[in-house]
Amino acid sequence: MPAGVFIGITILRIIIKEERPYVSYGVAPVFAKDSKPDSMPSRHTACAFIIAMTMLRFNMWAGILYLLIAVMISVSRVCAGVHYVRDVIVGAAIAILCGIVFLFLI
Repeated sequence: MPAGVFIGITILRIIIKEERPYVSYGVAPVFAKDSKPDSMPSRHTACAFIIAMTMLRFNMWAGILYLLIAVMISVSRVCAGVHYVRDVIVGAAIAILCGIVFLFLI
């Protein structure tokens, strides 16, 4: 499941081609790197949330802890200037929906 979300998010990023905030606003990034237009959706956030959903499926308390960590990862991506808020919201939403469907309903 996590690999499927990772691949799906990667494909979406290639299709959408959204610039990162530090490129759009012309500021130096917190972490220096050559940036491609691949901000939307956040892959770090999606991966963190699908791992949390997987943990939630097998252990409720560990899953809740992982969900809190996933939220912290999401906030850090926005604070670092590498994602817009909408990028992390979309990444989290995709992962949570995939988790609900594939881990809890099917």
